[in-house]
Amino acid sequence: MEAKDDTKPTKNIDETLVIQHDWHIGLREPTSEFYIGVKPSGATQTEYFDVKITKLVDEYGFAVMPGVGTIKSSSITNVSLDESKNLHITFQGKTTIFVAPSSQQKVEGLKSAPRTFDVSSTGSTYTTADLSGNFVIASAKHAETLRVLEGHIMDVYRCMYFPSGLIILSGGIDMTVRIWAVDTGSCAVTLKGHKGAITGIGIIGAGRDVLSCSNDGTARMWKCGEERTLEIWDFKRGKCVDLAVSVDSSRFAVICEDKFLSVVNLHGEKIRHDFQLPSTPTALCFSGDEAGDVVFVGFEDGHVGAYDVSRERLIGEIATQKGSVTNIKCYCNRLIVAFTSGGVLGYPIPSLPTNSSEGTPFNIISAEYEFTGADCEPVYDMAIYKEKFYTCCRDGLVRMYKMP
Repeated sequence: MEAKDDTKPTKNIDETLVIQHDWHIGLREPTSEFYIGVKPSGATQTEYFDVKITKLVDEYGFAVMPGVGTIKSSSITNVSLDESKNLHITFQGKTTIFVAPSSQQKVEGLKSAPRTFDVSSTGSTYTTADLSGNFVIASAKHAETLRVLEGHIMDVYRCMYFPSGLIILSGGIDMTVRIWAVDTGSCAVTLKGHKGAITGIGIIGAGRDVLSCSNDGTARMWKCGEERTLEIWDFKRGKCVDLAVSVDSSRFAVICEDKFLSVVNLHGEKIRHDFQLPSTPTALCFSGDEAGDVVFVGFEDGHVGAYDVSRERLIGEIATQKGSVTNIKCYCNRLIVAFTSGGVLGYPIPSLPTNSSEGTPFNIISAEYEFTGADCEPVYDMAIYKEKFYTCCRDGLVRMYKMP
């Protein structure tokens, strides 16, 4: 993929603070403490500071203790709680809001950690599955199992609700894409044709047609009512890793393990825009605009790239030290990124290119907010319902947060 003009993408280097995963527990006690850490880009280790908490009735005081490194505690100029008990910390002029979970639940009916997750359009139920082949619909309020979805053989890798909230789409290691009735839990349609495990699924519009991608290196569009394949795309770039559909369903994107991104228009001549990527991709999503003019790709090395579809070029990126990217969501002009380190961070959308043709411009940034709770355990999937934000993690918990 070659740039079609001399503008350069902006590189955003993430220096978000590290915080103790259960920092919020100390708010219950008269006195307590938690730690925060700072790792400037290029540094070989993180410098830590203890933060003392003092509670007087409903008022909290915070004091940052001196550390032992080169960074002074006075660089942390603000530590405070807002009315929702989100923690605001300002370091070198940049503020990050740390959001603790409102609830965390173990899902009945699962025998191991949930690997895929989605919440219904009403917010009353969610669907999730583990790598032991257990696949359920559960109450979002109590995590009790309402339906057990039986039919897949072994692992279920992807699940999602149709827009109506009455139907669920899934795909797994058994090479099938399945459609389920929420009210009965029965499998209404089984779509066969892939020759490898299903690694990504997507719904076009209301759901008459659906998409899937597979370890066999292909993507397929299916006619649900007729249980047949409408079209096949063979990318010939190794296993497909994941798939995403734009908001208006006019295009879809697939990432492949051979450092490859393809965006396919579903209208007209079905034009393809192909991109050679710098490293192995692990997750993707479209921007929040209707047509999905930008595709965000997360990588194994922890960075996120923003790719302009029409201009076929990288326009911005975020470089992190958080581990591999596991999932990405676009929400209210923010990019929410989950990592194998357990971090879930909300960044401003990466900057558009500058007019400079000399070098690559860069900014030092911090996430605007971080959802805490996971203790160095990978976060596998995320879902959003209005102001509620859900994650599922290797520790077996589904966490719910309120968006800041």
